[in-house]
Amino acid sequence: MTGRILISLIALTAMGCNVTQFFPPDEYLYQGATVEVIAPDSVDASELSTELEAAANQRVNQKIPLIGYRGIWRYYKFEEKKAENPEKYADDLTEEKGEEPIFFDETVVEGLTNLMQNRAANNGYFNNGVTYSLDTAHEDREVQVMYDVVVGGPYTLDTVSHYWRDTAVARVLTESNEETVLMEGDRYDLDALKAERQRWRQSLLDNGYFYASDNDYLFLADTVTGDHSVALLAKLKDDLPPEHLKPQRIVAVNVYPNVDPTDTVQRRGLPSFEVGGITVFCDDCPLRPEILDEGFATESGFLYNPELHRKTLRRLASYNTFRYISLDYQSEPNSDSTLILNAYMEPLPRRRIEGELGLTYNNAQYIGPNIRLAYTNRNLLRGAELLRLEGDFSYAVFLGNSDQIRVPRSGIYGLTATLDVPRLWLPKRRKLIPRVMTSGTRISLGAKVERLDLTLSKFSQEIEELDLADLETVVEEDADASETVSLLQLRASYGYTWQRRIKKSHLLNPFAVRFQNPVVSNSEVLDIARNLGLAPGQDNSGAGASRFDRMLVYSPNYTLTYDSRLDGEDVGNFFWRQYISMNWNNVFPVVDDVDAERITSVYPQLESDLRYYHNFSTSSQLALRLHGGVAFPISDRAIVPYFDLYTIGGPNSLRGFVPRQLGPGRTAPVNNNLLTFGGYGNLLLESSVEWRQKLTPLIEVAAFVDAGNVWTYKTEAEPLDTDFRSTSFVNELAMNYGFGFRFDLTFLLFRLDLAKPFQIPYEETVADFRIPRRFVGDPVEDGWRLVIGFGYPF
Repeated sequence: MTGRILISLIALTAMGCNVTQFFPPDEYLYQGATVEVIAPDSVDASELSTELEAAANQRVNQKIPLIGYRGIWRYYKFEEKKAENPEKYADDLTEEKGEEPIFFDETVVEGLTNLMQNRAANNGYFNNGVTYSLDTAHEDREVQVMYDVVVGGPYTLDTVSHYWRDTAVARVLTESNEETVLMEGDRYDLDALKAERQRWRQSLLDNGYFYASDNDYLFLADTVTGDHSVALLAKLKDDLPPEHLKPQRIVAVNVYPNVDPTDTVQRRGLPSFEVGGITVFCDDCPLRPEILDEGFATESGFLYNPELHRKTLRRLASYNTFRYISLDYQSEPNSDSTLILNAYMEPLPRRRIEGELGLTYNNAQYIGPNIRLAYTNRNLLRGAELLRLEGDFSYAVFLGNSDQIRVPRSGIYGLTATLDVPRLWLPKRRKLIPRVMTSGTRISLGAKVERLDLTLSKFSQEIEELDLADLETVVEEDADASETVSLLQLRASYGYTWQRRIKKSHLLNPFAVRFQNPVVSNSEVLDIARNLGLAPGQDNSGAGASRFDRMLVYSPNYTLTYDSRLDGEDVGNFFWRQYISMNWNNVFPVVDDVDAERITSVYPQLESDLRYYHNFSTSSQLALRLHGGVAFPISDRAIVPYFDLYTIGGPNSLRGFVPRQLGPGRTAPVNNNLLTFGGYGNLLLESSVEWRQKLTPLIEVAAFVDAGNVWTYKTEAEPLDTDFRSTSFVNELAMNYGFGFRFDLTFLLFRLDLAKPFQIPYEETVADFRIPRRFVGDPVEDGWRLVIGFGYPF
């Protein structure tokens, strides 16, 4: 294999070197330039050197180490094919055409000389000289240019004065002087002057000057006075159009919610509706006019304001009703201080049906189909109400040894209805609208049934220990008898979303309630299920509430999301999602004793997701994540329904472990574990570090390390072996490392990760045979595991 690789490299190298045979006579490839800046010892010109070298090497021939000019070689080969068969290759878009060679040109080099002189002057080095020499490799037909740039000390800003001939403009710009980027004593820098002009323009835009431009200003520099100093005078140009010097007031807002903006004929004769500060023109309006009015932060009579412009776009986009939205400002005829705002929108299809069909497999050796169907109505009552009905169906059968099949089949059937309304259903909401960028009301109703089939003969030991006479009789009559236990879950929530700043969003659910109820044909079946669901460390007395009890949970909650990536590309970005809820869980044990006491558990639940992204360049990024959550009791203990418990593992968690293969604590995964306590906890801690490197616009590679686990925390009156302990939790962390590939397909990111565990918390538990070997599921897997995912893991 090594020999083949070596031969291939030699062949590719020969192709790269042989490219010179195609060159015209006396032509040499331009191999870029080196720049040496010669400055006084007291001057740090490293920044100037970097800028000049980058400018001199914008267009060079790409040479691959050990291979040479492969792109140029392919270019000439394609030209040969094209010459032999011009009709075939003239319009061929699939053939790789290579890279056209860039030959050395004396005039281009002289032009770069002038460019370097200008760049040096733009950085304050007014006294400079540029010379160059050529390094010619005749055998390789290459030329490299070596520039010497001699500079003196940079000029600094002595004074910065302003002359604004218009008093209104002068007032706006003078008030913003505290934010200036031109400070006396700083090095003269053309980029700083450009930034100052952009700042002035933004200040005027914020005060209604719609036509304000960066090009409205002149800088006059006097370099005579002082020693290497510059006196700057900033002024408005003399020939500015009058509208540039006047704030623009919007006199009309015309809204066309269902019209092609290029079709002027279609707009004529449309019915109009005046509501608030806008006029809506449409025949078959996708939204009621009053709903459109709530979306417009800009109204007739307002001064132009870019912040209100952005707020309007975000509100209309949050309606999820339009394919595109265009806000077009036009001058009112015969006026230099008024604008007309025309808003054009194209509606999306109102209804949509989508679905997914997949195959699921988990660590408990269950496999089966999974079907998801969803119906979406984007505009239920012509008020941008988004209704989504989503149904899930999954069915799984056990693939393990038939002698151990205790739960041969399971199924999950769920239906969820969510209604998102892009406005607050509150009294006097009109007063609240100006204070927020977007807002909404969310109503959700859902139901789920989880069904487990039990082979009773496999529970003979439990039936005998618990003295379940009815089931014992059933097994004696039919050795293949089975029973079903189902868990019904109902949930409902009502809440509000709002956003005042682009980086922050809020979700408050003042009403959120969940109800679960076990359904069995024989109450003794529930005793089996409850007994198997006991937490490690409990006895079999049944005193502890299990996942198979009737529960009613009231849990108002609030979620804050902060994401600095939403306001632009920064070197470092921070993401924080904080969830907090207060839970009142009323547990009604399902037993034959009608006088069984109701149990109440009160517990807050906190969950934090912290992420930091550091961009070293446009192609490389370091991503860090710390994710934790806990439900801790205010009452005697935390009885947390299993739909609120945490699990860990999988493509967006610890990638070296499958979901529910870990925890709580050192608990080992158990075969046929659909009824067991393993895999769940009310305390979660996980973290990840990932390095991402783009190779091409399509392909990205990554290296990562994940760590974490779940634990119990005060779930019982007595301590459990699986409880979180600050002195030992580090040794109970599962850890894995790995690498992966990401493929950016534009419409989605396809991810392949390979992960390998290097710390398995339950490894010693299995090795010491603390649990019977026959109950252990898959062997402790410390090999590489392939994970398929969509999107980034975090």
